[in-house]
Amino acid sequence: MSFDMQQAVPDALLPQMIRLWCDPVLRTGYENMAADELLSRRPEAWLRVYGWAKPAVSFGYFDTTAVAASIFPGEGIEYIRRWTGGGIVDHRKGYTYTVTLPAQDGVVYPPADKLYKWIHGALAVALQAGGVECSLLVEDAPDGGRACWASPVASDIVDPSGQKLAGAGQRRYRGAVLHQGLIQECEPADGWQQALAQALAPVVEEVQGAEPYPGFEAELAELCRTKYCTAAWNDESHGRRKPTIS
Repeated sequence: MSFDMQQAVPDALLPQMIRLWCDPVLRTGYENMAADELLSRRPEAWLRVYGWAKPAVSFGYFDTTAVAASIFPGEGIEYIRRWTGGGIVDHRKGYTYTVTLPAQDGVVYPPADKLYKWIHGALAVALQAGGVECSLLVEDAPDGGRACWASPVASDIVDPSGQKLAGAGQRRYRGAVLHQGLIQECEPADGWQQALAQALAPVVEEVQGAEPYPGFEAELAELCRTKYCTAAWNDESHGRRKPTIS
């Protein structure tokens, strides 16, 4: 499959440089969420590829731990509320990545469906280069429930039989874009991370080490403390609990 990136995002809005960070640290679920949010605040585009310190299941902003645990039960699983949307995702297998696009004065990025198509188009190119047969789903599949892989949507990546191989959730905040994605049910070839970065931007700068920029670890700990590890973030009502009527 050839994919014209301009079908989804005008060339003027595509990043000219992206920083690729294959995070060497296996982090807890909320450390991973905080790391992604911190990168979305940066003035450059990022592709982060990472793993998990513990078995984890993540769920979209408006889902709940109870629902996630009912779909993917198990001992010792971290149930993680994401800042992005999307369904409930089992991270005990597969490859997790994040793409961020920075806020820029005077720049309004295209709607989520266009960005989704652009990023998944680039990922499909990278997977195909490594021998994975795949394409973008043209339209939503029938609703299979809250489990992300049971309900592929338009521009998800599927194999020739229609099996979902990659999905994602997005968040747009103050002009920046955060795209959290997952590859499952296939084995990408070595170097798929670099191939994806090269499909997203003409210039790729690889970042080494546990800190993508100075001060990152301190910012990560603070964001976990003040947001992701608070009772408010993990409140099942997400701040929408109805008052009790006596």
